[in-house]
Amino acid sequence: MDWSSLSTYWQNMNGPIQATLLITGGLILFFLILFFVLKKVDPLKKTPLWLVPFLWIVDLINGFVKDSIGIRWKSYAPWFLTLTIFIFFANISSVYLLDNPTSYVVVTFALALTTFFVIQASGIASNGIGGYLKSFLDPNPVMLPMNIVSEFTLPISLSLRLFGNVISGTAISILIKKLLQYWAIPIMPFINLLFDIAFGLIQVAVFVILSIIFTSMKIKDEEKIYSK
Repeated sequence: MDWSSLSTYWQNMNGPIQATLLITGGLILFFLILFFVLKKVDPLKKTPLWLVPFLWIVDLINGFVKDSIGIRWKSYAPWFLTLTIFIFFANISSVYLLDNPTSYVVVTFALALTTFFVIQASGIASNGIGGYLKSFLDPNPVMLPMNIVSEFTLPISLSLRLFGNVISGTAISILIKKLLQYWAIPIMPFINLLFDIAFGLIQVAVFVILSIIFTSMKIKDEEKIYSK
């Protein structure tokens, strides 16, 4: 392997691509380690305290997906959990000195486009090809052009919402630094905590909840009823 060529290729990458690869690689490594650690946890004994936050977030996502999607929830929960984890760590990447991938519209559009395919596939799986195509004629055939436009603007809407909210927090932080200059030093940790973590968490919730709702809208009502 030519390490010098690999190093040059890495250096020529755009910041968001580097950050995305580092975040993805870091998360893969973390969850591989977590997997082997979990194998040693005895389910018959008291749950370790360090495991409680992981169980809480999994239970939160599972519960919302069950309520919204119903009997097919097990097929969707892993995707929405993965989406939640990646977007959160992408939103707070400036905390660990990386470019924020979600402050680049190409990254948010890729996330939204992937979610768009999940939404459309859900409609086909639930209603069949015929029922899926027929839905574009609801409530009457006159609405066909509007339904097509609204459907295919969905990934644009999702991506721009996430991008705009993330970039606005970054812009406000920069304006505060420019305005207060040296006086901003003592308050910037709190500003970064607010915009990078608190707002980042809010944007994760907005993106994922909207994605689940749009997916749920494509599924037949009788399939949304989940019973244990």
